[in-house]
Amino acid sequence: MGTLLETPNFYHYLSAYENLRIAAAIKGHSEEDIPRVLKIAGLLERQHSKFKTFSLGMKQRLAIAAALLGDPGVLVLDEPTNGLDPEGIAEVRNLIKSLAAAGKTVIMASHLLDEVEKVCDHVAIIMKGKLLMSGAVNEVISREDFIEVGAANLEHLQSVIAAHPDLANIVAGKEFLQVSFNNGTTAEDINAWCFEKGVKLNHLIIRKKSLEAAFFEITKA
Repeated sequence: MGTLLETPNFYHYLSAYENLRIAAAIKGHSEEDIPRVLKIAGLLERQHSKFKTFSLGMKQRLAIAAALLGDPGVLVLDEPTNGLDPEGIAEVRNLIKSLAAAGKTVIMASHLLDEVEKVCDHVAIIMKGKLLMSGAVNEVISREDFIEVGAANLEHLQSVIAAHPDLANIVAGKEFLQVSFNNGTTAEDINAWCFEKGVKLNHLIIRKKSLEAAFFEITKA
């Protein structure tokens, strides 16, 4: 297993290669593996640059390179994108995806739920040491997906939607209505229902509840 703690811990006055040489010695691995992990992390061309000259994203990628020494099958990454700017987050995100595509099992702990949703296949929500829910990301966040609808006359649209026999919930916004239904009612069904009632929709989108929204619901429950 290879591990990455939340904050990369390297010598600022040493180069990327020199830092990895120390990490390899501590782990009992040969220096011959260093060029391979630098290439994976996209740092081969900067291998002789001092660590202090690296951006935050590069520092984090070097930490992942250190975790890859010895070619472990499992990586445990603790907050790999914490404190990074958008460019650094994208760099680390793409690296993690490429590692997973190459057959690595990546276990990532993160409070950035948007990143979890973009990167992970499966998710587990833990609170105070108790596992509350786990499963495929799409399954965990697919709870009570809603349909967003709009029309020229929003009040009339609301009265038409409210009369639908399978309506579960309706929330009125400034421009659109957020509605959810029972019994497998689809967006196509809603469009047909409104058209039959003389209402032409100018907005119809299925919205998936975010992982963050699902997280708050699960933890509060």
